[in-house]
Amino acid sequence: MRKYLFFYIILCTTAVGAWSAPETAAPETVVGQATIAEVSSDEPAAPQAGVVSKNTVVTHIDTQLSQNIIHSNVLDYAQPKELAEVAQKCLSVGPDECFVLYKAYENAPLATTAARANVELSVLSLQRGQVKQALSYIERAGQLQPDDPFIALLKGWTLISAGKYKKARQAFADMLYLTADFEYASSAKLGTALAYYWEGNPKAAAKDFQYIYTSNPYLISFAAYMMGKIAAGDKSSRKLAPVFLEQSLSHDVHNYPALQLLAKLSEQNKTKPLVSFQYYSTLFGLDPTNKTAFKKLTRYGEKLHKDPADYLFYLRLDQPIVQDVKPVASAPIKMALYADRWQNPVALEKVSVMPSGILTVQDEKLGTVLQSPSFVTRVLEFNAESKSIDVKDARGHVEFSTRRPFVLHLEKASKTLLVKDAAAQDPFAANLSDKEIKGDLHVVPTDNGLLLINQTQVEDLIPALLATQAQGVHEEAALRALAVVFRAALNEAAQRPTDKPYHITDNDIYFKFKGINLTVPSMTQAAQDSRDLKLSGTDLGYYASCGVVSYDRVRNTAARPDYHYSPANVVKYILSNPPSDLYAAPADPTQWSAIRWVYLYEAKDIESRLNERTKFGRLRSMQPLQLSPNGRVLSMRFEGSKGEYISDNEQETLYILSAGTMRSGFFHIVPLYKGKNIARVLVHGYDSGTGVGLCVAGAEGLARSGSDYQGIIKYYFPNARILNTRTGALH
Repeated sequence: MRKYLFFYIILCTTAVGAWSAPETAAPETVVGQATIAEVSSDEPAAPQAGVVSKNTVVTHIDTQLSQNIIHSNVLDYAQPKELAEVAQKCLSVGPDECFVLYKAYENAPLATTAARANVELSVLSLQRGQVKQALSYIERAGQLQPDDPFIALLKGWTLISAGKYKKARQAFADMLYLTADFEYASSAKLGTALAYYWEGNPKAAAKDFQYIYTSNPYLISFAAYMMGKIAAGDKSSRKLAPVFLEQSLSHDVHNYPALQLLAKLSEQNKTKPLVSFQYYSTLFGLDPTNKTAFKKLTRYGEKLHKDPADYLFYLRLDQPIVQDVKPVASAPIKMALYADRWQNPVALEKVSVMPSGILTVQDEKLGTVLQSPSFVTRVLEFNAESKSIDVKDARGHVEFSTRRPFVLHLEKASKTLLVKDAAAQDPFAANLSDKEIKGDLHVVPTDNGLLLINQTQVEDLIPALLATQAQGVHEEAALRALAVVFRAALNEAAQRPTDKPYHITDNDIYFKFKGINLTVPSMTQAAQDSRDLKLSGTDLGYYASCGVVSYDRVRNTAARPDYHYSPANVVKYILSNPPSDLYAAPADPTQWSAIRWVYLYEAKDIESRLNERTKFGRLRSMQPLQLSPNGRVLSMRFEGSKGEYISDNEQETLYILSAGTMRSGFFHIVPLYKGKNIARVLVHGYDSGTGVGLCVAGAEGLARSGSDYQGIIKYYFPNARILNTRTGALH
């Protein structure tokens, strides 16, 4: 019998009482007319303007957007020739050198060139923390090109950054005289709503956020979060705050600030410490520097009077589920189990194993020292004093003890091994869920605990990887294509030289392994049916969802805009609407957050993560340092009141900004200043994942449009070597 001890956080509606989130259907509002459909006489009366209410959401959530309007795209990425050359140089030089290059054109004879140079300088100045200078440059650009709506819009957001909210609202209003395009109008409406909120007028902000919620599919999650914030600060609406926050998470499970606020609100219900514990354990697991979460976690853990690990979101299994799998000859590969966010395997204090067949314990010098029958539990426990590992029976009797590595080997290759009840000194360091594996389990003693390394075969991993990474994929061709990518990447990893005793971890950027117990027949069939195709000669990878422009410049739409990098073009692209023929478009029109998203982070959280790394102080500026060819942020310079910190890679950048919850490195930041310091950070972004290789949602869309799995592979890997081993055909 399966036993689950994990909870899906966004469905945990008992967190703050008996409220339930309103069901979401496709909206019906015509955005181009900037109006909301009238409510029929038999529906509840509309609330007073600006009052946050559940009825507002329930009444208008069944309206529908004009598809032609929300997918229209009028943005132009063209640049003067000389500035296009500067933009390309900026990809290979630092931001300071980039600034100097643009500076040479701020007073160019041609007004269009000078205006564009000033726009670029404004964007770069804001990244450098020079807000007054950014305002000066955007003002100059507006004088040179007064009819350019992008300049007017950027002026509004720069004023928001400077804390000049009334002037920002006026700038957004002025922009609406220049264009009625949805891309511009929706951004102006968002800026206006935020300006009202930070200006201290929550009622006016609530009115605008309600409109955004019912009219803009790209901002549903963020608008619901902001309505939750407004409701939480108003006594008459406070009980409705969880409704909006749960709505926010139902549209975007990555909305970390919504989860933070839900955790705080959950404490109002004094009778349910378990719910508060689970919220704070999730927050602390994402961000171990979160001192508030740790204090709350300790407090509620004591109230529960039980082992906190019993209440974490871990999968628990009583016995192996799969039990018997036909082996497929393929390349051997070693995978470290229970790795943390940085792909380092966690040293365990204790773990149990249960085989579905006869299991032997093999010492590297003594040979076979122990044999265990099917479905009998053995416990592996680290002895901190002797630095050894004890193998115990279910009653706790030591049957074998060693300081050397040893192997748990299944006599029949078709049998499986359940690894369960893993315990570490820090239960939040990694996901310690039970998992069923194929192949041998190498047990390695260290000074701090025991490491587990699963030696298996490539083909045995593919269905399990599909089960975790392709849960929303239903098209057979898309599953096969992803299986081809996994196979190629695993084979490449298995052949890559390494100084570690393993090739990959179960928490690798590309390989998320949670056990073969999660596999379903369609995944196994996809792995089997894709074995004929061999992929090589390209950068391998995959990511969850894609906009128009990916890291490797594969454009996921037939309508391809002429996008070229520049600092301002990144801002413009992030603002743009995904086209209607985007292959990754969601079936549910309210679930666009995987493609376009907006988050609002508190600077104090970012400062906490930075102060763990260096003597940093207060956050003053955030400057993209290393970029991909299309402008994705790979590393970033953080300037503080006491020092600076440069992130090593995209993964660390996203962790510092959002505890690793941000969807991708393709983003634009609006820093919100209070004096010299940044108080909060608004992030607009695109895509989910690295942007390298196969886009999973895009593959699903291509399959729906009629592409077979070979066609999908060719689309996402146009420069790859694709060999059909059955026919001998080479592409």
